[in-house]
Amino acid sequence: MVPPSWNTFGHLSPKISLSERQIIGWGWIVELNFERMVQEILDQSKISYDELMQRIRQKQEELSGFVTPEGAANIVGRELGIAFKKEEPEVRALHIEDLIPGMSKADIVGRIIRIYEPREFQRQTGKAGCVSSLLLQDKTGQIRVVLWNDKVSYVKEGKIKKGDAIRVQNAYVRQGLDKQAELNLGMRGSIVLNPDDPRVNELPPLVEMKVRAADLKPELGEVDILGRAIAASDVRTFERPDGSTGKVASLMLMDSTGQVRVSLWDERADLVKQIKRGDVVKLENAVVRPGLKEKPELSLGSRGRLLLNPPGSESAELPKLVERPLKIGEIEVDMPTVDLAARVRRKLPLHEFKRDDGTSGKVMSVILADETGTVRASFWGNAAELAEKLELDDVVFLYNAYTRAGLDGKPEVHVGRIARVEINPAGVSIGELRPSRIKLGGIEPGMDALEVVGRVMEVSNPREFVRPDGSKGKVASLKVGDQTGAARVSLWHEHADKVNDIKVGDIVKLINCYSSLGIFGQPELHLGKQGGLELNPSISEELPPADVLQMAAPALERIDIAAIQKEGQRVQVRGTVARVFHRRPIFDVCPNCGRSLGSIDTSLMCEECGKVVTPEHRVVLSFVLDDGTGNIRIALFGKVAEQLLGMDAQQVFELFKKTPDLAQLYDKFNLVGRELALTGIVRHDKYFDQLELRAREVQLPEPKQEARMLLERIKAVR
Repeated sequence: MVPPSWNTFGHLSPKISLSERQIIGWGWIVELNFERMVQEILDQSKISYDELMQRIRQKQEELSGFVTPEGAANIVGRELGIAFKKEEPEVRALHIEDLIPGMSKADIVGRIIRIYEPREFQRQTGKAGCVSSLLLQDKTGQIRVVLWNDKVSYVKEGKIKKGDAIRVQNAYVRQGLDKQAELNLGMRGSIVLNPDDPRVNELPPLVEMKVRAADLKPELGEVDILGRAIAASDVRTFERPDGSTGKVASLMLMDSTGQVRVSLWDERADLVKQIKRGDVVKLENAVVRPGLKEKPELSLGSRGRLLLNPPGSESAELPKLVERPLKIGEIEVDMPTVDLAARVRRKLPLHEFKRDDGTSGKVMSVILADETGTVRASFWGNAAELAEKLELDDVVFLYNAYTRAGLDGKPEVHVGRIARVEINPAGVSIGELRPSRIKLGGIEPGMDALEVVGRVMEVSNPREFVRPDGSKGKVASLKVGDQTGAARVSLWHEHADKVNDIKVGDIVKLINCYSSLGIFGQPELHLGKQGGLELNPSISEELPPADVLQMAAPALERIDIAAIQKEGQRVQVRGTVARVFHRRPIFDVCPNCGRSLGSIDTSLMCEECGKVVTPEHRVVLSFVLDDGTGNIRIALFGKVAEQLLGMDAQQVFELFKKTPDLAQLYDKFNLVGRELALTGIVRHDKYFDQLELRAREVQLPEPKQEARMLLERIKAVR
């Protein structure tokens, strides 16, 4: 039996490893028969196999691993008086599986299966550099090829493309960050496109990772996709928890199977400035992620590549762009130009305001809807007078509108001076918005067109209020719950009297309701004119009794911040406030219905109650909490934020008015460095594309309790 070989690192291996091969010029390798040498020593001496292996390894260690096993065997053989016969070596071409760190002048032939965009960097000397990379494949495997400085021109100037067969010459091999070998092409290296080399015939064909919009799913990881641009946003900047600034832009692509939203991050974000509606866009190395309502979306970061109007026949597969208005579900924040057709769902009161320069202005908002969702549209100046003439269910066609982020980060449409408005244009039909069923635990403030089923836990009597025009309104409230959570419900107008027939323990189905932010930062539901209520409907699943719901609360879990990986978790974290975001700490809500009134400097008109109200101030805080394992953005609203500051909302408001410099204001709050234990629900912030904790409880860690919890965790590990 031929003994196994011994590699340079002293480990047995069933075949000759790369360390047992001698590299010669131009990427060819010489196979030396280590097994034959070992067998010859065993045949001509009395040494045992184990002793021989031990001596060979010792020789390698004495020479610090710089001698091959064949060289070490040759030295041991000479010490034992054995001279090996010289044979012509076997010579063969170098392949990817043969590459190991430390090689130089490597010569490899492979097919490009991925190209990564160039990026610039700053050396320690202050001199600028540039780097790009490829993923190369041959019949034996894959390897990353790093292109440095002037060699980046192969990518920048489009000299090579995905699928090309290339020969990489005079490259050197290093160990990459992933501990794998990688080829590096420096000043002396070169690339030959479609080389005359027999290894080209051995290359496997390119397996395209290009997928269609309808086939996207998160488990695909990185994909390539070809689509036509139907909408793009402006570039917006944001602040990360670590204090760094990032950029993001959004792009909507369509192909013959559907549409997909794409987020372009940081250096890729500026690419939207080059994209026009109707352009063909090819994305390479885009990451598939779950988006709103788990619909797949794409994210293009530093590893990704965007090719605008790429040459070739692929574009012929894409449908031609038909000029049409966007659907509400296609609208993104910061779109500079938007055409939209939708139906009027709710009208909000006209509001007049004073600008900083003393001039007057007016704005009127309406809620628009189509089959994909709802959006708030604000009509400014002369357009506000046109909005006053709108009736419920009118079809509105908006040309040259634009979008901005609303108070909750969602897009809002703005109709300004250059916009054009058509009311009930001929030939335009709008799909019907159907309410979407949602569990109470999944409700967020600012949601619309919801359908909720819950068991009644509390009932309050109706109360009347007077509108500015002298007419009377009525509101009542319920508290309902299901297995996932509970929420307070305000019943407006004709729905208020229905509480006379509702008792604790009944089941209610709320149709076409919407949500707002409650006083303690929790979402609340509202049932308005367009909503419906069904009492004790037939339902497919059993709801717990009211007394069980009153006592039930999700199990609390104290975890490390680094362990937070998905939204919907109710957790407790403990950490130190590392950084506070200097945002306006106050916003206004209607004291009757809790609906947001917008900026504290302007709107005093409640859109739902239909009257001017004295606003009620709410506190909002946002900061980064760090526990040593990681950090997470924290958002606190209402009474929870007041509890942390030790001030009520009015006190915060007065302090805010006296301290216009936000940095000075937050210095007075003295939050940085405080150690806190926070309980809340993990949510995904789409605007910043990150998880955050919406805190529902805040407390200072109590040493004895913390010690007990730590002891329990230690025992659990044992």
